[in-house]
Amino acid sequence: MKNANWIYESVFPENEEMFKKIEAALGFKLFFWQKAYIITGQFRRYGKTTAEILKELLDVTGTPIDYTKRPSSSREDFYRRETREIQERLHKAGIKTRVIFWSARDKRAYADVQQRRYRE
Repeated sequence: MKNANWIYESVFPENEEMFKKIEAALGFKLFFWQKAYIITGQFRRYGKTTAEILKELLDVTGTPIDYTKRPSSSREDFYRRETREIQERLHKAGIKTRVIFWSARDKRAYADVQQRRYRE
């Protein structure tokens, strides 16, 4: 892949000399997210959550996801909000997604449709 060096970019220029020494000792380059994690103890925004959500949403034949109960943590709440936003964007673009029950009303409506299909 041409010009893929961005994955090794410096995120903390003040620590770049240290990273060069580490990379020389290890014999390979560290990715920018590894450098960020080493310095801060955390790293976000590299796309893992988005990829997980897309994988779930694009599994249109999968069992419906039930989000009718309150999230049990702030992480779960964040994941659900991101899922909803991505699902809405995909719907606007005409992309079919997996069924998600956002409310008891959604769940009942889905059950009604399934029941009608079964009778037909």
